[in-house]
This record gives sequence, C-alpha cells and structure tokens, in this order.
Amino acid sequence: MILLTGGTGLVGSHLLYELTIEGKKVRALKRKGSRIDIAEKIFEWYNPERYQDQFKLIEWVDGDLSDIFSLRDALQGVKHVYHCAAVVSFVPSERPKMLKINIDGTANLVNACLMENVEKLCHCSSISALGRPDRGTWVDESLIWKTSRKNSYYSISKFGAEREVWRGSEEGLKVVIVNPSVIIGPGDPYRSSARLFTTVKDGLRFYSSGSTGFVDARDVAKAMQVLTESDINDERYILNSENISYKELFEIFARHAKVKPPFFRAGRTLSEIAWRLEKLRSLVTGSNPLITKETARSANSRYQFSNEKISSELGRKFYTVEEAAENTGGFFEKFPKLN
Repeated sequence: MILLTGGTGLVGSHLLYELTIEGKKVRALKRKGSRIDIAEKIFEWYNPERYQDQFKLIEWVDGDLSDIFSLRDALQGVKHVYHCAAVVSFVPSERPKMLKINIDGTANLVNACLMENVEKLCHCSSISALGRPDRGTWVDESLIWKTSRKNSYYSISKFGAEREVWRGSEEGLKVVIVNPSVIIGPGDPYRSSARLFTTVKDGLRFYSSGSTGFVDARDVAKAMQVLTESDINDERYILNSENISYKELFEIFARHAKVKPPFFRAGRTLSEIAWRLEKLRSLVTGSNPLITKETARSANSRYQFSNEKISSELGRKFYTVEEAAENTGGFFEKFPKLN
C-alpha cells in the first residue's frame, strides 16, 4: 500500500494520477473538510474517458500532520510514503502555523514511519530549502544552507522539514528528497503556483525584474515515483526545467490565457513601495496583503537552478515552460468555473 499526504494539492493530485494510471491503489491523507473535486477534475483532464474508475483507486482518509495517532492509523500496511503536504505562505501572521505544520508535522510523519516500519519516504521539498549562494546566481545540490536574510520563512520551514527527513534516515528510514523549482500545472486557481497563471489571466499589469527556475507538475510527480520505486536512497534532486525571467513567464502565460501580457516593469524601488502600501491596506481592512516584503524581494531576485544531477543519473527530460503553460491554459479553459 502507498500513502500520500497533500493529495488535494498541485503536486499531490498529479502524483495520485501518475500512481493510479498504472492501477496502483493509494491511500491519500487529507484534512477533514478538504475538497477533492479539483483533484478529480485533473484526472478528468488527463483521462476523460476513464477518470472515474481511476479516481476510485484512491482511498481518502481524514488525518492531520499534527496528530501522530491519525498518521499511525493511516500508515497501517503502507510500504511507500509520498510527503507532499505543506503550507506555502509569505504572510507574516501565518508564519507560526507554517513553521509548525511544515517542520513539526514532518517530524511527526517521520516518527510514525519509523514506528510502523515503512520502507521508504519520498519528501517533496523545494528549491527554497537549498538556501541562497553568497556569490553568483547558480544553485545545485552541493549548496550548503547558511542562515541569511535572503531566506524567507517558507525557506526556513522547508529546510527544517528536510532536517527531520535526514534524521529519519539516520534512524533507519530509507529516504529521497526532491527540490522542485516553481511548479506549473493545473490545480486550484487560487492556491499555490497555479495562482500565477490565474493572476495573469485576470489581467496582471506589472512584471518584476527577477528570474528563477520553473518545472511542470507532471515532471515532479513522475520523478518522485521513479525515485521512490528505485534503489536510490539518501539523495536529493533538484527538479527544474528552465531558468527564465518572470517577464518571459508572464508573456508565455498570457499567450496561453489569450490575454495581453503585463507591460509595466515593477523594479526594486516600486516593489518596495508596493509591499509597504499593501501592509498598510491589510492593517486597515484586516485582509491578507497581496504583496509582502518577502514576495516583493523574491520577485526581483535572480537565481538559476541546475537539473544536471537527475538528468545525468536518470536520463530525465523535462517539459518546457511553454508546454507546461499550454497544459495549464487548456485545463482552465475546459474548467473555467473552478473556485
């Protein structure tokens, strides 16, 4: 049996599809009250004729990463675990919750895996957990984490989660970690990186001066499956297709959303003004800011990520950003009323 956490998210739903398309039965852990309809729409998008039968291979169970007893119950008879659940937030008020779920929740899962004699854990981390180089823009798996003001609280939470996974390895659990760059793919239009596409589609007017790496959700899911089913243990792999600017990305998104691309450049000065105004607005209205100090500065940073390790060791080839955007645009065109 396979257990997957975060099955209603972008990576988790694609991984559920990859596993069940081969006829595998999967137990998917979700929070009570979480909606599974978007995951089902993703199945319908990729397999319109047989998606209902395929979706029935999933055993949805309610559980919580903060409740080790629910985790142990979910792990009964499980051989492989895919850990995709995490909180992604750059809002200051949500930092305590994010740190607790991403770090303590991963610790609980690792402990439960050890208690229930799980054979292998595949942890979906992030390129943000690698830290930032002191010099230059190039990042690969050899980069050593250093405490830095450049690290967001999300980065810190994912690095902390990785430390728990490596601890599990020291205690006898087989593990493998993937570090995806910004993931592009069909999903909830108002959550995670799928929101980037929706924002452009809704008429985004500004683009930032930064650049980073991007990868297709299908590539992340397939790489996790291949690595988990292989003999590879105690390794990490960056998953990245292309390093491009946000301006290029938004132009590609706009083309597949059939809208005009953003045309105003928001450099560092304008971004610094914007996040301060957003903070003031959020204090007045009580709503979350649309732009924060962390997102504004990240959007104007420039980094490049290497996929050489996984490409050379496993021969992995990645969808291009263009192909990822086309797939995402097609999904939202077919299902325009997701909310």
